[in-house]
Formats: sequence, C-alpha cells, structure tokens
Amino acid sequence: MSNVVLFGTGRGAEVAHRFLVKDSPHTIVAFTVDDRYVQGPAHRGLPLVPFEEVERHFPPDDFRMLILLGYQSMNGLRADKYRQAKAKGYTLESYVASDIFRVDPLNIGENCFIMDNQSISLDVRIGNDVVMWSSNHIGDFSAIGDHAWISSHVTVAADVTIRERAFLGVGATVTGRVTIGRASFIGADVLVSSDVPDGAVRVAGQAGDVAADSSVFMRVMIAGGKL
Repeated sequence: MSNVVLFGTGRGAEVAHRFLVKDSPHTIVAFTVDDRYVQGPAHRGLPLVPFEEVERHFPPDDFRMLILLGYQSMNGLRADKYRQAKAKGYTLESYVASDIFRVDPLNIGENCFIMDNQSISLDVRIGNDVVMWSSNHIGDFSAIGDHAWISSHVTVAADVTIRERAFLGVGATVTGRVTIGRASFIGADVLVSSDVPDGAVRVAGQAGDVAADSSVFMRVMIAGGKL
C-alpha cells in the first residue's frame, strides 16, 4: 500500500483517481501539475500543488507518484514527466486492474496503468510508463517497451516486440514475431504482419507506411479531433 500523488488534472488523472480509489490498496493524497496550470489550492477534494515544488509538500521518501498523461508527442510528454519525477527521487506507482487473471505475477515496470479486462499471456514483459486501456490481448513471450500506449481491443500475437513510445490504436492486430518500431503509430483496425520501422505510420486502407513522421501525423490527428 502506498500514499500516491497523481500528476495531472485532466481526463487521465481523473480516470486514475477513480480506478485507484475503487480498485487498489493505495491512498491518493494529492494532485500536482506544472505551476502554470495550477488553478486553485485543491482538485477533486485533495490538495493541488505545483510540480516544481511537490517534493517539499510530499517528499519522495514518504510518497509515490503516478503520471497518467496521454499520448501527446508520441508519448513523449508523459515520458518527459516520468523522467522529471524520477529525477526528483520519486518511485512511480503502477496500477493493474484486479480483474486480470494471472497464472504468474506480471513482469511490469513503474508508472504503468493497465485497465480492466486484459488477457496477458505467459512470459510477457511490460516496461516502464506503459498505458493499456481496456480489453486487449497480449500473446506469450511478447515485450512492450517503455512509454508505449496500447488502446482498447488490440490483439498482439506471440513473440511480438513493441518498442518504446509506440502507439497502437483501437482494434489493431499484430501477428506473431513482429517488431513495432520506436515511436511508431499504428492506427485503428490496422493489421500488422511485418516489422514496422522506427517513427513509421500505418493506417487502415494503406498498403505500407504513410510518408509522414509519426509525431507530426499524431499532431494532425489530434488537431482534427481524430484522436
């Protein structure tokens, strides 16, 4: 059981707060955001303190932190805050939904947020700062790298490697023995049956990679309300 400070006041932090309160042994004690985003002394009935001085109010020897930001900048924003919190000395707490059946304990890093109704097979390795929304299947001997984002209803077959900061959209399917490159964007309902290069973009209806950098593509998608 840990006393946890949540980073953020947006939708991600709200989801984390609700899940941890209802489905974890941890106690949420406060929220923190960058100073320019602080709007008052409290959020959801708990103290809200600037991230720049959070360690003065909630020292890392006594409190842990969970950062549930989105996939902005191909998960780069969340990765940056993760590193900043580690530099302050915090241990980052992970949440795994209690309804996930386990034969063996999950091999999971820090600051992961793994929601309900997952099918995670044997000998799967999950890195640090990985977000998995509801109802995914991850096949045996697969590995998910740091700072990756797995949306809902994603199917990953056996012996798949998902590199750091990759994004897999809703309903994507990855066949066995495939590598998804670093910071690559796999769109909704895409079937991936061959290796994906670093920074590549694959979307439904496209035979190969889209000629666009994944970070730029994601910004366009977010701006257009598609993500």
